[in-house]
Amino acid sequence: MALGGGGTAYLTGFESLFVNPANLYIQEKTYRIQISLLQGGLYHDTLLPVSNSMDRWDNFQNQTSFFDSESTVTDLGPGDFETLLDRNYPRNSTSREFLTEADFYWLGLKWVRPERSYAVALRTRYASRYELGRGLFSLTPVEKDTDMILDRSFFQKSQVFHEFSFGYAESFTFLNGLLPQLSEFIIGIAPKIVVSGASMDAGFKNYYTKNSESSSWAHQLEYTQQTSGVLSNYGRQFLNNGILPSQSNDAFRDLMKPAGIGFGLDIGVTYLITFGDDLSILRQQNQPTEKSLRIGLSITDLGAVYQYKKPFAFNSESIERSTSEFGPLSETGFNGALNEHYFFLSQFDQFSNLTESSQNENPYEVLLPTSIQAGALFQYQRIKLMGDFSYSLSETPFNHSGLASYLGIELRPFPFLPIRGGTRFAQNMSGYYSFGTGLETKHIDLNMSVLLKSRNAGPTSEVLGMSFLGLKFYLQ
Repeated sequence: MALGGGGTAYLTGFESLFVNPANLYIQEKTYRIQISLLQGGLYHDTLLPVSNSMDRWDNFQNQTSFFDSESTVTDLGPGDFETLLDRNYPRNSTSREFLTEADFYWLGLKWVRPERSYAVALRTRYASRYELGRGLFSLTPVEKDTDMILDRSFFQKSQVFHEFSFGYAESFTFLNGLLPQLSEFIIGIAPKIVVSGASMDAGFKNYYTKNSESSSWAHQLEYTQQTSGVLSNYGRQFLNNGILPSQSNDAFRDLMKPAGIGFGLDIGVTYLITFGDDLSILRQQNQPTEKSLRIGLSITDLGAVYQYKKPFAFNSESIERSTSEFGPLSETGFNGALNEHYFFLSQFDQFSNLTESSQNENPYEVLLPTSIQAGALFQYQRIKLMGDFSYSLSETPFNHSGLASYLGIELRPFPFLPIRGGTRFAQNMSGYYSFGTGLETKHIDLNMSVLLKSRNAGPTSEVLGMSFLGLKFYLQ
């Protein structure tokens, strides 16, 4: 997190199971066993600015609670529309994604053998990603090529995964023998068992388009929703009977209860080149790598989860018509809390007047957030420079849409004191700058980091995310 969010070539601890398992083979310390307990991080973006860190923490807690008739609604005043448009919809953007995410590692173990390295890890991750069309807050169409577009759509996906991963990495001897320099190909593989909590995928398509040859607007309308676990209880009540959630007794722990089971696979390769007096790839006395160039490639989260507990799917009739009216602007903001979308969408007649096309209670599959990562890292003693690219292959709450890139740097003025910084570039997502530091000794590591939101004018003091104090122990 402190390096901007990449790590395909950087991470070498047990966490690399989930990013690039090949890096398990690389050591940056002299140790036989690495143990990590209770570490994680949070990321939380918002439609409107949050004044301070305590308010942001309260806002994050509200997002992980169940929204009901007693929850606080964010009313939008005249000045709020200009603020949120300037903050979230630069230039000709028609929509914007927002993300709330939490990763928590309960336990991580890595142990090193002469020919291979092994690791196991247990983590829980939660994500809620929603997308808001610009037209919900502005009735000024956006020009795209020869078309005028007004996007008043809403989409939200939320999911909880509990994952137990186990994997190993070893040198790929066959390819190494073809190269004369001190380098080696490393391959890693990490299968995992995935237990899913409740999930939701809701989408309200609400597009207006007009080209230069048309005198009226073409309007497309459709609502779809698929849920499992505790979230299905609320979906059935609202979509079948029009009953908004009232005085919910459920909590975040109910969202985490098992509602599905699945399997996944993370695989990766790393090409490691050492130079100077670094002979670590010869595995002499467990010598750590200090001078190297690494190039990593991985495919993560191959697999799917079968949602079997209380599945519920609803589809409205799809409507296409000509119109000259857009409807009113949203009177409220949207914070992303569970069930909040029922209240948010009910203010629009286009949503309230939709009729049912079909519904069912059949179990369904949810793809894991499959993505491809490529990264490089240059390391020279106390300096590391890294860059990553990530491309998402599936639409899930956990991954951004399309391509994202990351840049990071790590400096060590003293061997035990890392100073890290980085940034991310991703379309339709908030930009940020990241900073981190820690204390890393022979037997223990303690690290922390923070993400600060960036705008067109530069970085701000608004905190988007932070990592908990990550504690690791090393045994010789």
